[in-house]
Amino acid sequence: MLTGKCYCGKIKYEISSEPISVVHCHCGNCKRSVGGPFTTWVVVTESSFAVTSGELKTHLTEGRVHRGFCDNCGSSITYNPLKSDTIDITAGTLDDPDSVSPKKHIWDRKRIKWITMDDDLPHFSEWSQNAEPIE
Repeated sequence: MLTGKCYCGKIKYEISSEPISVVHCHCGNCKRSVGGPFTTWVVVTESSFAVTSGELKTHLTEGRVHRGFCDNCGSSITYNPLKSDTIDITAGTLDDPDSVSPKKHIWDRKRIKWITMDDDLPHFSEWSQNAEPIE
């Protein structure tokens, strides 16, 4: 089981299944939402994610994704597509982020050029589903 929390500890959560994937996302939406040059997401089934303390605040982005955050400290915690049975959790909010390992980069065409990623992971121009890596 994976556990995590926001910066101030008001929001705590558990993940009861193994991650489906762990990805570095370089899209513009993620960069603006978390305020960093990219975001690392732990992708899990929505049914395996449970908030155990506090209540996530959400906002709708691009009319298709609910982003969950702590209304006290502002920590970005979830990315929840409306028409999906998965939810993405920010890896940095895990109690033990070293317990997961990224598997790929997505939206690499939006990567900030001064960010170099020489981690030998595959890079995908956009989504990785049904696509070939670009490097």
